[in-house]
Amino acid sequence: EPGSLQKLLDSGNLTGGDRLILAPGNHGKIVISGLVFENPITITAAGGGAANLDQLVVESSAGIHIRKLSVIPRTVPPRGETLVSVGDGLGIHLSHLSVASTVDSQTWTVPQWRESARDGVFLSGQDVSLTESYIFNVLHGVSSIANGAGIERNTIKNFGGDGIRGIGDDSLYIENTIDTCVDIDDNHDDGFQSWSLDAQGRPGKGVVRNVRVERNKILNGDHRFTCYLQGIGLFDGFYEDWVIKGNTITVDHWHGITVMGARNVVVSDNFVTDFRPGKPGAPSITIMAHKDGWLAENSSVERNIPQPWLGGSSSPFNQAHPGVTLLGNRVLGSPHSGAGTAK
Repeated sequence: EPGSLQKLLDSGNLTGGDRLILAPGNHGKIVISGLVFENPITITAAGGGAANLDQLVVESSAGIHIRKLSVIPRTVPPRGETLVSVGDGLGIHLSHLSVASTVDSQTWTVPQWRESARDGVFLSGQDVSLTESYIFNVLHGVSSIANGAGIERNTIKNFGGDGIRGIGDDSLYIENTIDTCVDIDDNHDDGFQSWSLDAQGRPGKGVVRNVRVERNKILNGDHRFTCYLQGIGLFDGFYEDWVIKGNTITVDHWHGITVMGARNVVVSDNFVTDFRPGKPGAPSITIMAHKDGWLAENSSVERNIPQPWLGGSSSPFNQAHPGVTLLGNRVLGSPHSGAGTAK
């Protein structure tokens, strides 16, 4: 019955360990507020059933696992709202979700993208996760300011902004596929982007600590609204104790992997190639000084494989930046060649 799930959530009758199984059909917009369980509850779909929500909001709650639901609204939420939002969560774990502004965006015009695309998933709090989910036809795919977040084995496809935004400390971004941006505005679209904030909320004035970005695939496929996608863009450091390892990046911009402002950052074993010939590109891999001029410290670029940069010898990858060690990197001779030179 429509509305019955929300009534149950608001009833105060749930206890730790309960399992809520949703029947097929649409259950509307669900708001979970102020529910705290030491023994987590689970909300999931009935076996073989397609349970859909118009929107999912979890706020100031703890100990909730949500699985196997779709969140695809029947009508577009107000501008600025996110399809799935976790605010100040603790132990909130989302998995096997399908999240989209619409099932099919093929007929959307650029104005329709601007009017109707909404952000996919927003996470804040501590010990929250999003795993094995499909986020598509959205503005920004996944944005996390949570500390201790786990964003793993998800697919983000057809996004009008950034694929993943990772701002919190002590977080994992592992084995995600970030596939195809859509050019709808002046945003410089990134597969993965992070920036630091200080206590006053000023970008580039703080530190993001202890993050691993590993074994992700970032690629830009063909779309009728062609977008030039950047790979991993860390432009507003400092970034401290990061590992960026084993990612496969096929994009069409000069930022393949760029870190600006690093302390104890390792960029290793990444494969970075150009999606299309010509400018902008080919994508490079570099760690350099902070925008404000502070030098990198104790960081390295090791065993990566990029393509030659169109700018020739001035490529940031081919320059030795203070505080950065280059070791065992190999530049491809061409997009289709294994030949190259070690740097």
